Amino acid sequence: MKSSGPLRLRLQLTKKDRTRFLSHAEFMRTVMMAAKRAHLPVQYGGKYRQKMKISFSPPLPVGFASDCELVDIVIKDYVSPADAEKSLSDMMPVGMGVSRCRLLGSESKPVGKMIDTAAYIVGLPEACVEGEEWRKASSCFFEKPVVNIERVQPRRTRIVNIRKGVHNLDIRLRSDGDSVELYCVLDDGINGTVKPREIIEVLCDLAGVDYDTNEFADFNRVGLYMRKGNKLISPMDVDRRKPAV
Repeated sequence: MKSSGPLRLRLQLTKKDRTRFLSHAEFMRTVMMAAKRAHLPVQYGGKYRQKMKISFSPPLPVGFASDCELVDIVIKDYVSPADAEKSLSDMMPVGMGVSRCRLLGSESKPVGKMIDTAAYIVGLPEACVEGEEWRKASSCFFEKPVVNIERVQPRRTRIVNIRKGVHNLDIRLRSDGDSVELYCVLDDGINGTVKPREIIEVLCDLAGVDYDTNEFADFNRVGLYMRKGNKLISPMDVDRRKPAV
């Protein structure tokens, strides 16, 4: 089946196990190589150097796992989403795979220009298992009109107020019953980024916990969204009523 124009193949990928230690650049190369090896009819563009037309969700810090990395690949011809999902997953390393796949029209906005919010689950280390103390710290966080953190970068150091970029902090007991986890919803994408490690640093300070224990926390990105008022919408669910071809 031929399309009347280019199409956008939208993928939701997992990034687990060893692949969570890939940098964002290495992750991008891995996805592009998988698309080539899967023989997808990828569209290329560029005046002097041909580049794959592809869009990625905001970078994931090295060491973070993810259930929801999003990628748009522009293709020249129709490919069944089911076939694309299987062929791409077969070409990816252990720890990476396609969990969802949709076909959209080329007029759809690239996924990298849609996302402004991310959700994370942070497994807090056993040294910090007092859930009530974390809940008090979370409540204290939201009572503050300003929460400044210091961001040290190669060329400059900035003081940034992260309070407006934090939308939810929820302390939960894990299924093992012996440890707690933090569910947080933060700005991430076109409107700026609040980093989960910054949240843990602030909460550690408010709870009177040694921040060094943060090194043993495990981070998992569980959702990427567009914010519409108080509603979070996944780019995977956008334009469901519009046919791709």
